[in-house]
Amino acid sequence: MNKLTDRLQMIADEIETGETMADIGTDHGFLPLYLWECGISPHVIMCDISEPSLAKAKAAAGAYQFGHELSFRAGDGLTVLASGEVDAVVIAGMGGYLIRDILAEDPAKTMSFAKFILQPRNHAGALRHWLASNGFRIARNQLVREGKFICEIITVFPPKGSDTGDMSLSEPLPAETDPAWDLPPDLFKTQPELAAEYAGVKLGIEEKILEGMQRSDSVAPSLLSVVKERIAYFQKCTRDASTDIPPDVLATGDF
Repeated sequence: MNKLTDRLQMIADEIETGETMADIGTDHGFLPLYLWECGISPHVIMCDISEPSLAKAKAAAGAYQFGHELSFRAGDGLTVLASGEVDAVVIAGMGGYLIRDILAEDPAKTMSFAKFILQPRNHAGALRHWLASNGFRIARNQLVREGKFICEIITVFPPKGSDTGDMSLSEPLPAETDPAWDLPPDLFKTQPELAAEYAGVKLGIEEKILEGMQRSDSVAPSLLSVVKERIAYFQKCTRDASTDIPPDVLATGDF
């Protein structure tokens, strides 16, 4: 049995014993094979965009690939799954916009699964905004270090009432550009040190964006204002991370 990386282990820990799962973009299939070999998931489905990609997972499975508990499917996104076929779906290592598009392609099918564990490589804020806008409950935000990167893992539950496929919400939410989507305040309660470090990374990115904008004569003042607001948020996050923030403030994100 291969030992998982810290990133994959954190994703694995979100799967409960007895839950079946599908891994979209499985690559070598290390995560689903681990869950099956450990007796956590009685049935796993390894999915990838093409047969050559899926061949890596089959090679990792070896003789196990011929068992009924392991399935290998080549195809795009959730199209390879039947509605409600598994309990949990993992979509990891892709861009946030791509994950969003996969979930949005067939709303009724998306809502037929009980749980999603998502690990966007970028644009996590835009993904969170889309999830919240479409009725998903974000149960847990987590950070994990992988090499020189800090990765985000988002565990979500789809809205109930999947018959209609209606994923709309009537109540307005903060704009997608609101920096709290990129760095949710709850992370400072659960993982304060890593969250503070990640806030510094986010701050550096926004400061570079602002520098580029200020060198241009054609940037709209409204865009400059958005970036400055984001910089102020991440500055406050890094500053307040070294102090004790009351739990009730952390829970509301009002800081």
